[in-house]
This record gives sequence, C-alpha cells and structure tokens, in this order.
Amino acid sequence: MLSQFLFILILLIPCYFVNKFLQNKIQPRKSGRRFLGYLLSVFALVFIYTFLIVRIALYLFPFQ
Repeated sequence: MLSQFLFILILLIPCYFVNKFLQNKIQPRKSGRRFLGYLLSVFALVFIYTFLIVRIALYLFPFQ
C-alpha cells in the first residue's frame, strides 16, 4: 500500500514541472485565448498522464 502511494507521488513530480513549463510558455493570464490554450493543454496533459500512470501501475502491480 505504501509503495503504491510513493509510486504515485514520485510520478506526479514530472507532471508538476511540465505544468510550470506550460504556464511559463503559454502565459495564460495575458488573454482569454491564451487561457483557453493553456486549459486545453492541461486537459490533454491530465488525460495522457492518467493513462500512462494506470498502464505503468497495472504493469508493476498486476491483479492477482
């Protein structure tokens, strides 16, 4: 149980830095169009990252 929790926490670290990169690159506070672009890119990031975490978790911690 603890190893799975630590696994998820460790995998969230790159997501944090990708989000910071997107904020610096897109600068969503400057206009509504930039905000929508940032919002769409974050939705894509969440979808892709969730998919990858689930696939990796199922590979490392298979059902028994």
